[in-house]
Amino acid sequence: MLLVTSRMQAQAEAMLDALQDEDVGRAREFVSEVSPLRAARILVEAPKRTLIPFLESLPVSEAALILANLPPELGVDVLQTIRRDRALELMRNLPPEYLAEVCRELPRDQKPEFLELLDSGLRAQVEALLVFEEEQAGAVMSTQYLAVELGTSVGQIMEAVRSAKAGISNTAYVYVVRSAGQLKGVVSLRDLMMQKSRARVDDVMVTDVFAARTTDDAVDAAQRMRSRRLKMMPVVDDQDVLCGVITVDQAMDLLALDVADEFVSINAGSPDETFFTPPRQAVKGRLPWMASNIFLNLGAVWVISSFEETLVQVAILAAFLPMITDMGGNVGIQALSVSIRSMALGEARVGDVWKSIHKETIIGLINGLALGVLFSIVAFAIQGNVILGIVAGLALGANVLVAGLVGGTLPFLIKRLGKDPAMMTGPVLTTITDITGVTIYLGLSTIFLASLMATGMG
Repeated sequence: MLLVTSRMQAQAEAMLDALQDEDVGRAREFVSEVSPLRAARILVEAPKRTLIPFLESLPVSEAALILANLPPELGVDVLQTIRRDRALELMRNLPPEYLAEVCRELPRDQKPEFLELLDSGLRAQVEALLVFEEEQAGAVMSTQYLAVELGTSVGQIMEAVRSAKAGISNTAYVYVVRSAGQLKGVVSLRDLMMQKSRARVDDVMVTDVFAARTTDDAVDAAQRMRSRRLKMMPVVDDQDVLCGVITVDQAMDLLALDVADEFVSINAGSPDETFFTPPRQAVKGRLPWMASNIFLNLGAVWVISSFEETLVQVAILAAFLPMITDMGGNVGIQALSVSIRSMALGEARVGDVWKSIHKETIIGLINGLALGVLFSIVAFAIQGNVILGIVAGLALGANVLVAGLVGGTLPFLIKRLGKDPAMMTGPVLTTITDITGVTIYLGLSTIFLASLMATGMG
């Protein structure tokens, strides 16, 4: 049967409708038509009270595939809520990397008990992943891969591929190691199929292998995979012993999560907060940022108060302040988002700051000119004063240029200092653009104060 996207989408929607009607039996009918990832996304959207009954209605293997695609926070909830015997069966069928993620979500005192529930072999794999920090390649690597020793024949490798465990899906590449486990080469399954069965892997393997260290940053490894179009990257320790692999699916997930975290940080949110974070914990993450922003905004208050005499004499100037500061904030966030996204995806490096300055200068001049002229016309139409229109337009245009340069280049400068670019959060950026916008606008107004007063605007 030909599977087309429209049909699969219809099946997914029908499954969600069934769950929303709390008809678990009908929802189960669509499982074979929906991928485990899509099923997991549907369960996140569906009423929470249907989650456990639905997973319990499926064979353990199918339920485990879906569970492995649920957010780890929700996975913890499932394993703690579902029947204990069912939870143990699911855990035996879950991949070690997902179990490690679940374990990290547990309170410290519950982790030993969780690990004790695992079979010795599976527990050893999970504990090996937990040794590493959450952001390191060793913490996210998959331990399901195929490796053979030097001297193995192609025929023996093909037999190993055919008899590989069902859980080992990463068979597109076979890694070649020494007897002590040191990585020496890699060969693709496609190349193996073109060789005679008695040929030795030593003669057909590629010895130049791109690999990541277990202690490397996982996102950096994912970026290297993306830039080099790799389907899989081996992960080795300091002695070059093969420990695991990062697949292209894992790499894309890492990059997507990294970009999402960066955008959350831009707006002063916490990357650790998710949809499932309790309100009290979310408040603890958000409130300090907002409280500190009050003090940052005192800078804009100070600038405005220093131009009090100008505002008193030409009161209408205050009416245009919000438009100028708001436009600067919007432009700055646009530029900041592009820069951080490009850095997160590996498209831009720290040394590209001058390219960013050049780009944002051109964009700022064009947008500033266009928006400045438009705002001048709007200000003139509202007040009928040419001088006010010119001042407002110049201020807006200049603030657009400054905001673009600040938002587009500061992430590079912060990265050069060895800090997280997300430190340049949205509220901090908008505070800077507020200060520059107010200073430019009221400064120009003060310079042209005599002209404004002469036109009868006092």
